[in-house]
Amino acid sequence: MEDPAVMTKQSPGRLAGKRQPILGKGPTSMRQCVLLAAMALILASCSDSDGIQSKPSAGQIDYLSGFLGGVAADEPRAALVARDTLSAGGTAADAVTAAALAYAVTYPGGAGLGGGGICVVGDPITGRGRAETIDFPARAAAGGGPLAIPGMVRGLGLLQGRYGKLRWEATVAPAEQLARFGDGASRAFLRSVTETDPALAADPALAEILGGPGGRLPAEGAIRSQQKLAGVLARIRSAGPADFYQGHLSQVVLADMAREGGRITAEDLRNYAITIEKPIALEFEKSVTLYASNNARGGAIAAWLAEQGFDDGGLISGSRFRADRFAENMGQAYRNAGAEAPKRGYGSASIAVIDRNGLAVACSFSMGPAFGSRRVGRETGLLFAAPPGVPGDESPYMAAMVGINGNVHQAFIAAGASGGAPAPAALAQAVLQTTLAKSQKDPAPQAIALPRLFHAGPQAPVLAEPGLPADSLAALRGRGLAVTEAGPLGRVTLAYCGEGVPRAPQSCSFAADPRGFGLAVGRLF
Repeated sequence: MEDPAVMTKQSPGRLAGKRQPILGKGPTSMRQCVLLAAMALILASCSDSDGIQSKPSAGQIDYLSGFLGGVAADEPRAALVARDTLSAGGTAADAVTAAALAYAVTYPGGAGLGGGGICVVGDPITGRGRAETIDFPARAAAGGGPLAIPGMVRGLGLLQGRYGKLRWEATVAPAEQLARFGDGASRAFLRSVTETDPALAADPALAEILGGPGGRLPAEGAIRSQQKLAGVLARIRSAGPADFYQGHLSQVVLADMAREGGRITAEDLRNYAITIEKPIALEFEKSVTLYASNNARGGAIAAWLAEQGFDDGGLISGSRFRADRFAENMGQAYRNAGAEAPKRGYGSASIAVIDRNGLAVACSFSMGPAFGSRRVGRETGLLFAAPPGVPGDESPYMAAMVGINGNVHQAFIAAGASGGAPAPAALAQAVLQTTLAKSQKDPAPQAIALPRLFHAGPQAPVLAEPGLPADSLAALRGRGLAVTEAGPLGRVTLAYCGEGVPRAPQSCSFAADPRGFGLAVGRLF
């Protein structure tokens, strides 16, 4: 009988709840002691009895040196968690898992244990071109209600089980420690609150996750801790992800959801199924770009727009980006999106990672609208996602992609996008403009910072960020398109290695979108 946790057109591999062998034990630094304190019964002592520090062992921070790969994330602490995971010998999948769990603590409006997401994986080395989409969105319950069935824990468990090298516990521990001991409120987190709804800070239901005293937001850098969420993460760490869906933890989660008006049953939670499919593949020269193949619109929109760009000789041939043609294509891609599609938002988050061995993983996560249902579990401290289709829902626009060169087994790009309906278009623009900028030094930050367009349908005006060149504006108007200046349109996280990894790490360039306050971490040569 097929396991209900995975719906797949391929071999389902290891299930999300399966534990992995411990890689190694040994002495580590004091910084690592804090990070892995919850694993004290598993790991060896943090230092030798004489106080002399030894070289870290496999699975410990700074075990590897030199080029580690790179990560771009929407929130800085999550990016650093991913970087530390890579330095411990983890894969891109380990790094994404650790960072996504950290998002639940540091960036809860866009990603959390109560939400869901989608990831695209490209494995050009060990898998000889293996690629797949892992789709785990927050889904509506059969009985309706204001809360969605969470997919995040099961999805990350499966991603890490199929592609990770570290033990599961090591990927959960950083987020647990951030929740338990606290971390400084980042500018990215504070912006997500104030631009969504300043009144959020005074909502007593959100007091624990927002962390400010007396109904006020904390100051930037002020320590926020979430003890109830730390307890949930500790349980997930020790019992595995399956416990969230059919173990003791699931009973606590179900009780919390019921108190908040949710109609999710034990059967709904137990039978939540991940979908694994082949990505949408676009061949370009000797490479292939792979876009999320999900039931939402995001991956298909991004893939179609990128394909039009690659196929249209006037769009990216030579050295210029044809904004007018791209806008016309975008209007067709979004023609059924509807006027209510959120043009900006903080109900989603993305991450992109390429590791030193060439594994590329890009993901987009969502809580629905920003901060989901705005309902928090009394016992678990979990912020629950809203069901699909509510006003402001960003989940249909989750978009992610990776690129590999199948002939020489090299990864060259990973990108994710967030920020509502413009996210897939922003992803496609970033990919095309990075292609144009590939001959420049450090092309990713340059490409990602260029002004963007958004066209939500043939009858809608073209929204344009400030700074779009005058000739592009003239070309848009010359095609009869009304142009309106707009604020930031989408946020993209981008890892780009123009000559491919692992062969040419010196060609790598990493960028977090300047429209947000994320962070990109990776060694440039």
